[in-house]
This record gives sequence, structure tokens and C-alpha cells, in this order.
Amino acid sequence: MEPEARRGERPTYRKPYPAYIDQIPLSPGFKVPNFTLFNGEDPYASLVEHIGKFSVQCITIENNPLLKLRLFGNSLSGKAFTWYTNLPTNSVQTWEQMENVFHDYYYRIQPEVTISDLAALKQSEDEPAQDFITRFKERKMKCQIPMEERHFI
Repeated sequence: MEPEARRGERPTYRKPYPAYIDQIPLSPGFKVPNFTLFNGEDPYASLVEHIGKFSVQCITIENNPLLKLRLFGNSLSGKAFTWYTNLPTNSVQTWEQMENVFHDYYYRIQPEVTISDLAALKQSEDEPAQDFITRFKERKMKCQIPMEERHFI
């Protein structure tokens, strides 16, 4: 049980960045993008890919890293959002710091996929062919050895 709950206090939502960042005005007509979410649970999810997608989705504010810092929580869900809200208040002052803290916590070595792993993939009896092909292509993208399509067909 969290210390606040043990003392009878209601847990509150905290932001890890200074309050003045919420006062930075957004440009007129700015709409918060519908961010791709990172939940911190998928072992194949890449934090580098998440930061990249987030940055692309923030392209209209790319020149203001403090606004990126302000919006980053909107791109998190589940355990990742819980991690974010448990960061100490005012512990992150810049977008670069947020990237580093996020990387330090969520970095995992991605499982390497080899050609023998790809060769061992089998279609299950109840798996539609299109689903198997999709699963195969997703695994192939994680293989560091380049292969032409004619070789794996």
C-alpha cells in the first residue's frame, strides 16, 4: 500500500516537471495529437521507436522542447503512465532529461532474431495464412541479417 493511502491521504496526480511549463501558451488552434501509446509492458516495444513516433507527432511544436515535455505524459498508458506519475515532482527540467530518464528505466536489449529463428516459425493449425505472414514479417524486421524476399519464400 502506498504511504499516502496508509496515512489516509488521497493519492494525487503529480507531474515530474516544473509547474511553469503548464503556463507556456500553445499556438492558436493547436490540437493535441492522438499519440501512439506506450504501456511499458510489451517486451518487443521499442522505446526508441516510441520517442521517434512521439517526436514525429509533435512536429508542430518541435522547436519548443518544453512543450514536448508537457505533452509526453499523453503518450503513455498503463504501467508506463504510473511510472511517469511516480517520478518526483520537479525532477525533470528539460525534454532531454525526460528522454534520458525514460531510456534509463525502459531500455531493454531487444531479442535478436536469427535466420534459424525465422526458419523455425511454423503456421499453427488454426492460424489464418495472412496472420502467419504478418507474424513472420514482423519477426523478420527484427532480424539484423538482410535477406531478399525470394530467399525466405
